[in-house]
Amino acid sequence: MLLKTESIVIRTVKYRDTSIICDILTREMGMLTIIAGGVRKTRSRMSASLFQPPSLLEAVLYYKDSSNMHRLKEARPAIPMMRVFEDITRIAISQFIAELLKKTIKNRESQTELFEFVRETICSLEAEDVVNPDLPILFMLNLASHLGISPEFNRVDSGFLDLREGVAHSSPPPHNQFLNEEQTLVLKKLNALKKEPIPVQKSITDIETRRQLFNHMVDYYTIHLDGMTPLKSPDIFRAVFER
Repeated sequence: MLLKTESIVIRTVKYRDTSIICDILTREMGMLTIIAGGVRKTRSRMSASLFQPPSLLEAVLYYKDSSNMHRLKEARPAIPMMRVFEDITRIAISQFIAELLKKTIKNRESQTELFEFVRETICSLEAEDVVNPDLPILFMLNLASHLGISPEFNRVDSGFLDLREGVAHSSPPPHNQFLNEEQTLVLKKLNALKKEPIPVQKSITDIETRRQLFNHMVDYYTIHLDGMTPLKSPDIFRAVFER
């Protein structure tokens, strides 16, 4: 059947001489793999540049429920974007977001709220004049909620976030995978912002604290998602934000 859907390009690889294979996050069907035939030809009616992550597309697919790969009929930009492909900071963040989504979203099912959250994040990354350096941490906190692994800060005296349990306690756990009181307090404040529009102003003023929280959140995902392999893009992110 023909499926018309708004989609977000997550990953693109070359296929044979003239085609590409893409992983896309769709509003109606979650994560799908598609083949875009002939888009690398010189005179193709669709340019291969359309499929650069994290492009937002309006796509028409030949969708088969029994297939793991679907053929693209046509596509066009849903929103024109330039900054996310030209600015090194935006490139680093978008690569991190795309890789994290590829490793965490496996289901082929409608996830409208998740789609809207990712779409809003990418639009903000494109539109804002200044990129909030806290955005990757905010993104991980938001995505954790959609995945059902959100850390809990319910207790008033919750001073130490246990990364293994995903729960903050009044005293440190008997292992080293936890956040200290200062880190827990900052992450708790960021967690309170996750349902709001992405703030323009940064909440973390200290670069070292941001680096530590970013690393801890990456570890948190590795602990709570079975089979999650190490991310490559954090190295790019660190190179940008630790200059």
